[in-house]
Amino acid sequence: MTRHSWTTDNQREWLEAKKSAFIDTKQKGNAALKEFYQEVFREFREQWPVPPITADEISAAGSTELATKVKRDGYDKVCHHYFHIGSDRLKLT
Repeated sequence: MTRHSWTTDNQREWLEAKKSAFIDTKQKGNAALKEFYQEVFREFREQWPVPPITADEISAAGSTELATKVKRDGYDKVCHHYFHIGSDRLKLT
């Protein structure tokens, strides 16, 4: 059974191209890694914007602002997770 991917083929290719920069940055420490993620998240969202929030998401969160934050943070979290899963497989963590 294959594992389900949250990324499209284009997104996966884009993220794969960032892995060497992730590996280099990870060795520079937490401050550099934080900057790396901020840039990757920004670039990723520019190419693949976070989908609009739904009425159900607004209702569940209690406000439009919170629903937007929750959705954006979730989107960033899976992007962040992509690098850590990959580095775990490469035994880099």
